Amino acid sequence: MFNRFNLDDQYKEVVTNNENTRPIDKKTLRLMAGVTLLFIGLLVFLGIDYLLNNKRLTFRDDNSKPLVYTYYKSQKADQEIPYFNVRNKDLNQINKNITDYVKPYLNKEKVKISYDYDTSGIVLSLVVKIYDEENYKVKFRSYNVNIEEEKLLSDEYLINYYSLDSSQIKQKVKAKLKTYYDEEVGNYFSYDEVKFDNYLSMRLIDSIDTTDYAYYIKNGKLTAYVPFNPFSIYGEDRYFKDKHFNFVLEDAPAE
Repeated sequence: MFNRFNLDDQYKEVVTNNENTRPIDKKTLRLMAGVTLLFIGLLVFLGIDYLLNNKRLTFRDDNSKPLVYTYYKSQKADQEIPYFNVRNKDLNQINKNITDYVKPYLNKEKVKISYDYDTSGIVLSLVVKIYDEENYKVKFRSYNVNIEEEKLLSDEYLINYYSLDSSQIKQKVKAKLKTYYDEEVGNYFSYDEVKFDNYLSMRLIDSIDTTDYAYYIKNGKLTAYVPFNPFSIYGEDRYFKDKHFNFVLEDAPAE
């Protein structure tokens, strides 16, 4: 929001003697014109910035809080549950969906719940992540919202917007898993012990449909949180971190 200038405090009246007034030269006139244009440009910029910020404020249910914030933090487990701060009744259903999604796991010591959100232009992406060590599972659910139009974007819309199909997405995920495999060889198993095809089978990657991926926009790029299996007899769960489940699928389309 722009600052409001108090002109009464800053203005000082200057009285001049008409007889001693000199004509203003061209250099000074050009300088004055430049300063005037700069000032007008600043006002236009600040006005647009104000309108955009005002849009974001009217979009929120509670203006004192960010668009996404933690509304519940467990005292018994490593769990933080997000709240989507919106006035729109339809979009507010996201909060109920999140509550229903995490309810079976609340306050379980061996279940970690976290979230991330990112704003790229007019799209806000929110992902809720569940790491269930007790049952050897990971789960992700994402929500992508067009803030300007106040509507939820479907996975199908995002995939089409980035000109991808399920086959291309699978190949990109497998290519990235190959880099994980190469990093793990020598630390967890050898090439002879685990071939790459077996490695993919251990990850259960072929049984996970791309519709089960949680699509997420970050810095304009389409990414996906993929709920593959990080566990095996080789103790690979020590290798896999939060970042390993997020796969960059495509850069932002050229405008």
